[in-house]
Amino acid sequence: MNNNKNAYRDKIDQWYEAHTNDMLKDLGRLIAINSVKTPEQPGAPYGSASREVLSLAGTMLEKQGFAVQEFENIMLTSDLGPNPPLLGILAHLDIVEAGEGWDTDPFEMAIKDGVIYGRGIIDNKGPAVASMYAMYCARELCPNLKHGVRLILGSGEETGFDDVTKYLAKNAPPPNVFSPDAEFPVVNTEKGRFCPFFGASWEKDDVLPRVISITGGKTTNIVPNRAEAEVEGFAKNEVEAFCRAYSEKTGATLIVGESENGKLTISAEGTATHAATPELGNNAQTALIEMLAAMPFAQSKSFGYVCSLNRLFAHNDYNGRALGIEMSDKKSGKLTVNFGVLRFTEYEFSANFDSRTPACADEVDITGITKSAFANEHISVTESTISQCHHTPEDGKFVQTLLKIYEEYTGNEPGCLTMGGQTYVHDIPGGVVFGCGFPGVNYNAHGPNEFMTVDQLLISAKMFTQVIIDMCG
Repeated sequence: MNNNKNAYRDKIDQWYEAHTNDMLKDLGRLIAINSVKTPEQPGAPYGSASREVLSLAGTMLEKQGFAVQEFENIMLTSDLGPNPPLLGILAHLDIVEAGEGWDTDPFEMAIKDGVIYGRGIIDNKGPAVASMYAMYCARELCPNLKHGVRLILGSGEETGFDDVTKYLAKNAPPPNVFSPDAEFPVVNTEKGRFCPFFGASWEKDDVLPRVISITGGKTTNIVPNRAEAEVEGFAKNEVEAFCRAYSEKTGATLIVGESENGKLTISAEGTATHAATPELGNNAQTALIEMLAAMPFAQSKSFGYVCSLNRLFAHNDYNGRALGIEMSDKKSGKLTVNFGVLRFTEYEFSANFDSRTPACADEVDITGITKSAFANEHISVTESTISQCHHTPEDGKFVQTLLKIYEEYTGNEPGCLTMGGQTYVHDIPGGVVFGCGFPGVNYNAHGPNEFMTVDQLLISAKMFTQVIIDMCG
């Protein structure tokens, strides 16, 4: 960095020292809103809380003298400078359910020993506030920016990106855009996504022993940590023996209990994680199916489909080997598969899986391969969604600016990353992710006790400020 930029860094440090308390106060106000998407209400397409959190962020910006533009009550934008925006910062204010297991109130921000706790601290309210304060700081330190900056805040990221899809259909993004919604240094490659829905039906068969039902995960993009089956025609001690053996084999916890009319329930407990990294979890659903497929059920259509599912989604097959879609490339890594949702009854089943696909999958008929694998098991694909891999070259000016700033502020080795998750920038040409997670830290983003340190929040905001100055000053 040249002397001028080093001088800016000193000023940036001083500015944030004077404004840290204000920044934390604003963050706490946003955390207090349980902005999970809920059913539409008048003037609130994503529910009242989503509308409230956007309104509060807009009020905060206006209090600082920034004009705010609302888009269909689902997004808002605010520009820095009178000139057209060269840089865009795209964050979101919606969250996932808080869930159980918290040591603090997830909607009352807590700071303990320099660590901030609360739902949305890292995903994505903390980064959104860091972006807002970067605008405030850059305006004060560099009031005559040559190019404009646009902050874009959404409220539907966690539920499918409908907000940004609608926004981009009517508004062109700035030529350089980053989202602070994953990790540092820079994520320049986001895998594609392939999500087929499939199932089968048959005549109900009462022959014993039989599988009555299987209930697995609720969400496609989460590795199921619980699954349950109901069976009939076995003695409890027989099933207990299988549970012991397959608990040891799969690493999941399998337990048998009694239900009505002499039927037995089998519960499986594994470890949940994001579908983008299924190898970090333990799929309770596939563990349960593997055990059921090994048990001496009567030969029937119902049991035949249990065995089919076990063949297609073997426990710990995270890469689609059995489906015939295993592939990888140097640019974007391996294809992953998460068997996420299953509803299995006495006469039908419906299910889906979530695959994160590398760039090489864009050149392959992955839908056709999958349909063929299912057809061999007499299973039909009813619908599917697919998106291609997103990649921004590393050698461009924008990415190189981000990498240099990261190295200067952290002292860490810069470099570009690939991830299986997708962000707002997935369909924006040239878009990348910059922050706010630091390498090697699990922030519990969708789990209990989500956190981020005060120091990490501040250094993120400082880097965002430097990006604004370097790109637009």
